[in-house]
Amino acid sequence: MRSVGSVGGPRLEFGGLDADVTDEERQLQRRLRIFALEVMRPLADRLDPISAADVTAPSSPLWRYLDDFERLGIGPSTLATLGPDRLRRTLPLLFEELAYGDAGLAVAAFTSKMPASTALATGNAELIERFGNLRGCWIAILADRGSDAIDHEGFELAVGSRQSEGSLLAVMGPTEVVLTGVSSDWISCAPIAECALIHCPADHGDGVGRPDGGVNGVALLVPFDLPGVERGPAVEKIGQRSLPTGHVRFDHVRVPRSYVVKGREDFYASMFATHTSGAMNVAAVATGIARAAFDRAFGYAREREQGGVPLIRHQLVRWRLWEMWRKLEICRAAVRRAAAYNLSAQGPHILSSIAAKTTATQTAHEIVLDAQQIFGAKGLARDAIVERLLRDLDVCLIQGGENHALGLQGANWLLQSYEVGLGLGA
Repeated sequence: MRSVGSVGGPRLEFGGLDADVTDEERQLQRRLRIFALEVMRPLADRLDPISAADVTAPSSPLWRYLDDFERLGIGPSTLATLGPDRLRRTLPLLFEELAYGDAGLAVAAFTSKMPASTALATGNAELIERFGNLRGCWIAILADRGSDAIDHEGFELAVGSRQSEGSLLAVMGPTEVVLTGVSSDWISCAPIAECALIHCPADHGDGVGRPDGGVNGVALLVPFDLPGVERGPAVEKIGQRSLPTGHVRFDHVRVPRSYVVKGREDFYASMFATHTSGAMNVAAVATGIARAAFDRAFGYAREREQGGVPLIRHQLVRWRLWEMWRKLEICRAAVRRAAAYNLSAQGPHILSSIAAKTTATQTAHEIVLDAQQIFGAKGLARDAIVERLLRDLDVCLIQGGENHALGLQGANWLLQSYEVGLGLGA
């Protein structure tokens, strides 16, 4: 530690106690903050009170936003060009800054690019040509296969039981895959998607079930212009209303076998990797929501007078603001530690993302609740941003995996590591 010659205030960056932010990262943060405040937050103000159907209507400003985001040049295809060292630093600040503007719009921008980025990652010219310019969604959670889908190792499978096969099945043929069934109602971007990356149970010729009680599966890209595909209406939900969510139905849809990206042997590894990334990013989104709540509460405490002085002059209010800021630093630390691990030689692993996601979302929820209480009755009004932030954060507690279900997975992975001697002994 350097010696102190003079004492002044701490130098805080956009991301709080950042000691080694590069000029490039500062510029990115400034650009994202401007976009968040000038484009995303005003748009969220317009989209939040209207119906889910109007959010996806042809006249909706959502379409303009997706075009504006594309011009930012920070989508998945750009991120794919960054090496691990840059990516582990960029991802947390990227999602935090975008969610500072609006969580639903942040998720929509990236989820809609998942099939395109998957096609690009394969290096397959046919897939890149077919899917590279399409809006998409990710289908993994089915009507009867929610927590089972994220229980990759079958940890929570009761003895003598089998995992649910879900409501969507792929039957594998020599030249095509036949999809029949329906996804869950909670597929982000489904109502506006032109294609999907799908992880679902599959019959490879010997049935869906595995001897261990799990299911066989397949990962494939599916364009929605094929006969038999029907997108459902957007669901009305309490939070992240700027993010269209719905189901997709498949009626004996025949998909070319060449659109399969991961077969039976690689299915769970692919699902595992995608889930690991998604849960980590939800943690960063929750951090951005918490930062927005803290900033609003801090500003209000300086303006609002009670007892003849601004709220911030009252000791308990200052203590509450301190607790909020302290917890915000915990959220950031959890997210960045997960990103560092997942993009290191040791990772990626879902355990790190579960730790970040459950910690950041639950801690951020406490921050936003405190922000609402600082606003008092004004924090309950539908036109108060803290009310919307609380609803948006409620979604994060389930998004990417419900926290208690994820916690069980984390505990099982932790137990497994101790059983093989990798944990610290007593």
